[in-house]
This record gives sequence, C-alpha cells and structure tokens, in this order.
Amino acid sequence: MTIDTLIFDMDGVITTEEKYWACARLTLWELVTETLGLKDAFGDAMRDEAIREAIAPDEHIYTLKGRAVNSNWDITYMLVCVYLSALPDVTVLSAPTPEMLLEAIREGMTIAAPWPEAMSAFLRGTGGAKGRALIQAAGARLQTALDFGDADLLRVEGPLWWYLHTRFQRWYSGETMTEHQAAPLSDGTVIPAARLAETLKALREEGYTLGSATGRTREELEDALGERGKLDGLRVVLAGDLKHGRTVHSLLRALYPRADTEVLLDEQFQKLKRGNVVVIGDSTSDVLMAKAAGCHS
Repeated sequence: MTIDTLIFDMDGVITTEEKYWACARLTLWELVTETLGLKDAFGDAMRDEAIREAIAPDEHIYTLKGRAVNSNWDITYMLVCVYLSALPDVTVLSAPTPEMLLEAIREGMTIAAPWPEAMSAFLRGTGGAKGRALIQAAGARLQTALDFGDADLLRVEGPLWWYLHTRFQRWYSGETMTEHQAAPLSDGTVIPAARLAETLKALREEGYTLGSATGRTREELEDALGERGKLDGLRVVLAGDLKHGRTVHSLLRALYPRADTEVLLDEQFQKLKRGNVVVIGDSTSDVLMAKAAGCHS
C-alpha cells in the first residue's frame, strides 16, 4: 500500500522539549528548596542551567521516554515521588491534602535525599516496567516509604499529581520566573522555523497529507511556533481539546477529522490496518500508539 499520510508527534519532532524538561526540574527544585526548606539541596537552578540540568539528568529523562513515559507532567510527578520516598526516616500516616502532606514531610525530615542517585536506583529497580505501570510504581514507592494510608491522594492524576501539574504550569507560563525576577524559559522548534515551513511545504507538494497529534495546549503550541503560518497545511489535534486525551483517539482524530467520536473509540475500528499512514515520533509511546492504530512508525 502506498504511503500518503504522515502524522507527526509535536514535541521532540517539530518543537523542542527543553522548556518542558526545565519546568519539570524547576518544579522539583521549588518543592525541595522552598516548600521543604532544603535551601542547599541543589543550588540556584533558576539562573544556572548546569545546576538545573543536574536535578534531572538528560539520561534519566531519555530513559523515561524510552520506557513509554511521554508526558512531562508524569515525569514531574515521578521525580517528586521518588525524591520524597528517598528522604531518610520520614513517616506520614495520613494527610487530607498535598499541601498538608508536604508540611508533615517537612516536619519529619532531617536531611536531603541522596539525589539523583535515588532516581537511578528507582529506574534500575523497576525492571521492565513501562508507561503507566512505571508511573504508578513511583507513587507506590512513596506510599510505602511514608507508610501513608491514602493511596488515592498519591495516585496518577490524583490530588498530588494535579498539585504538581499546577506548579509545573506556573513555571511554563513564566509566572514563577517573574516572581523570582529570573529570565523566562525559551521554547521553539527543533529546526529553524523557516526550514520547518519549507519542509512541510515540500511534503505537501509531494502529495502527502500531513497531521499532528500533540498533548500541548493551544497556548503552548503558539508559544513554541510563534506565527501560525508555520503550521500551514498541518492538521493539528490537541489532546487537551479531546475528552480522551492524547491516545489512539487523538491520532485517529488527526486522520478522520469529521468522524463521530463513537466511531473513533470503537476497538474494531481502531485495529484496522492503515498501511498508508506513518506516525513520526521520538518515543516508545509514539510507537505503541501507532501500532495500536494499525499504522507504520
């Protein structure tokens, strides 16, 4: 079957992920140095990029991406859970909110966690776990370490996850950097914008239908791409606009923009072979999503 449709992941393929990774690192930095009061744990990660990158070394992020953890919010959640679980001799049996949990941890801790060694140990100790199972393992590790009784507070997309999501987004929007009188984080494209536009134009002129399925919000996408002309001819589906998020549903929505949602969610429809479609991504989760939709990757 002739390949005539190309579906791009956005982050790491068209847009860079450095700003997202910086936000994940800074969310952990803020929580440790300000919320927990461990002022000397890392150094000034806002103004020193080397210190910032050492908080979550690239090798750790690449390992997580390679093990199908594609969401930078999930990466942030995992970094925080593993860090907190590595604080020596801290027990918190219960807390009704993330804020009260962190206050109890602050009251019970004595020294900083061994970091990033604790993250390295976690990755080694979780064997072949991938995707959601690996993310859940971070939350379970924290629950066990604290002897904490409320699994719901610590679950993926639970109260702690959303608490960290909010703090992450404040870094991304520039709000927290402004409060600290630090330079804003930069975002952009993997290749220069002019070359990106030329490449997409050349592919369209070759007869390819182009699309993208991304977890970015519209504001974040515009922040990275600037003028919307760079997206001419690229049908972009934002997972935030879909009830079911960045799943096979979002990929199929990019392929079938006018189809009913019920059709796209039908398992038999999802499993149809689509040998004319290639999904171009940069992570294991992109490969798995393409496979689930019967596409090449």
